Amino acid sequence: MSANAPRHSVAVLLSGREQFSPYFGGAVARWTYEVYSLLREQLEITVFGFPTPRKDLYLLPHESSRLWQVCAVLSKIPRARRYEETLWLRALIGRLANFRIVHIQNRPQWVATLRTLGYRGAIVLHLHNDHLGHWASPQLDELAGKLDAVAVCSDYLRRTFASRSLALDAKTRVVFNAANLKIFFPREEIRQPKTIFFVGRFDAEKGVLQLLKAYELVLRTHPDAKLVIAGATNFGTHRETAYVQQVKELARRLIQSQGAHILFTEYLDHDKELPVWFQKATIFVCPSLFQEPFGLVNAEAMACATAVVASRRGGIPEVIGDAGRLVDPENVEEFAAAISELLANPPERKRLALAGYERCRQLFDWHVTAENWMALIDRVVEREPPAIPRD
Repeated sequence: MSANAPRHSVAVLLSGREQFSPYFGGAVARWTYEVYSLLREQLEITVFGFPTPRKDLYLLPHESSRLWQVCAVLSKIPRARRYEETLWLRALIGRLANFRIVHIQNRPQWVATLRTLGYRGAIVLHLHNDHLGHWASPQLDELAGKLDAVAVCSDYLRRTFASRSLALDAKTRVVFNAANLKIFFPREEIRQPKTIFFVGRFDAEKGVLQLLKAYELVLRTHPDAKLVIAGATNFGTHRETAYVQQVKELARRLIQSQGAHILFTEYLDHDKELPVWFQKATIFVCPSLFQEPFGLVNAEAMACATAVVASRRGGIPEVIGDAGRLVDPENVEEFAAAISELLANPPERKRLALAGYERCRQLFDWHVTAENWMALIDRVVEREPPAIPRD
């Protein structure tokens, strides 16, 4: 886009109840801020989402539906909650009509709702998770006719629906997530020996229990290895669930029986606290048990030149490439062996760390993601006329 060209107007709809905040928001809110803050000269952006206190907001224009309190009540009533999202969008439609493009984060069902409510601009659906894997082919084809583009964070995510709808696949582009290289960067002077680091949501699908079991095996050959587990059960909040208690009970046993060094940090502020833990770590581990669509923490570890051992699942191999170790996290012996081997082999660990660092700079820099996103927006705007809702 030339310097004198008119800016495209984009309304970003955050999914669910995610706050637009660096502390209380999640990965989708962070993506929205990081990318659009780099595109403020090219685009007019307003983010629509759940009310967020002004002091906690990211520094981009943000609005909420005037009916959010009614929606919050409906969400707690089983038979009424199905109307919550439609009510929220209906209250916004007057504002959305003023935007050339609506960017929907993670809610494919909103496409048809917006068309039914009369929105006739361009719609871009952006998927960070598998929201279409259970949709039948006719539903996917119908969705394709009502939107202008689909963006996914990995080719793995594209493959979850591509074979069932050629029409939707034709409108789909992979746009990787990324790390902020201004805050995630190497600091070898603070690197700590034999420190294994995990950060993520504290629940079963993230594989924290498997990590502890693998760590127990690592202690056989590296009794001085330290394990740091960061994360909470939700963004900015933490509950002592049965799963958390199970993990901590195993940790207590290892500390008492083997003198293990285990630290639970709980929730870390993403920008202010998390980077230094990546920079201190000898190895970062990502033992996700589910098909993780991308796994941003791996890219952030790579940005800090920290060697990575991660699950061979979902989109994680696309992030790691050949710059880390991929394992089956449920095979505790294989998982432990990969960690132990890297702890014992500093030259190989350094080789992987540098390879990951370079891979991150080339593929997972927010500036690269912003350029790719702007190219997608330009293609959407150039395609005339915009999508028209089907009867």
